[in-house]
Amino acid sequence: MKSIQLIALWLAVGLTTLSTSAQTNRAHSEVDKWESSAFTYGEFKVGFGSTQFSSGLRERFEKGNFSSSGGGIATVAAYRKFEKLNHLHFGLKFKGLGASPSSGDNDEEMFFNFWGTAFSTKYFPFNQAAVKGIYVQADYNFVTQFTQKYRNTTTLEFDHQFAIGNSFTIGLGFQYPLKKGYGVVASIEYDWATRQGEVQGVGDQQFQNSNLAFQIGLLF
Repeated sequence: MKSIQLIALWLAVGLTTLSTSAQTNRAHSEVDKWESSAFTYGEFKVGFGSTQFSSGLRERFEKGNFSSSGGGIATVAAYRKFEKLNHLHFGLKFKGLGASPSSGDNDEEMFFNFWGTAFSTKYFPFNQAAVKGIYVQADYNFVTQFTQKYRNTTTLEFDHQFAIGNSFTIGLGFQYPLKKGYGVVASIEYDWATRQGEVQGVGDQQFQNSNLAFQIGLLF
C-alpha cells in the first residue's frame, strides 16, 4: 500500500509541476501559448464510462443477472509539447470512475469503481504543430486499482474486494484551442485492464475488464 501512496504522490507532484510551469509560461509570455513551438497545458475531462467484465468478474456478474455497469468518469492530466517533436504531446494522467448501482436477482446490487495513473501520449496526424484537430491517444496505466462491492439488502450480506494491476488505453479525440491559453476537448477512450487480487475462500485471482468512455472537457 505504501508503494501505491508513493506513486500517487509522485504523480501529484508531477502534475503540479507541469501545471505550475504552464502558468509561469503564460504569465511571462507575450503571445498565446498555443502559438509557441513548445508549451505545457492542463486537461480536465468528465463523462460516462460503461464497463464490460472478463475473467474473474464475468462469472459472478452473469450468475447474478446484473444490469449493465457504468458511471461517471473524470480525468485530470498535464501535457507537454516539445519544440523538436512535431505532432506529439507527452503527459501524466489520473483517471477515476465512480459506478452507479448495478441491480441483480434477489435484491442484489453491485458497484464497480476504479482509478488509474498513466503515462499518456497524443498524436496529431493532421497538425504538425500539435495544437488543434483530431488526435490519437495511447496511455499506459502503470497503477490501476478497482474496488468491487456486492450487497444484498434483504439478507444483509455484504462483500468487498479490490485488486491492483495495469492497463492500456487507446482513444480518439478532438481539441480546439481558444484565446488566453484555454481550449475545449472531447474524446472516446477504450481501456483494457488486468489486475491481481485476493478473493475470500478462493485466494489469489486475476481479474480482467474493459471500459468504454466518452468525455468532454477544458484545456488550461
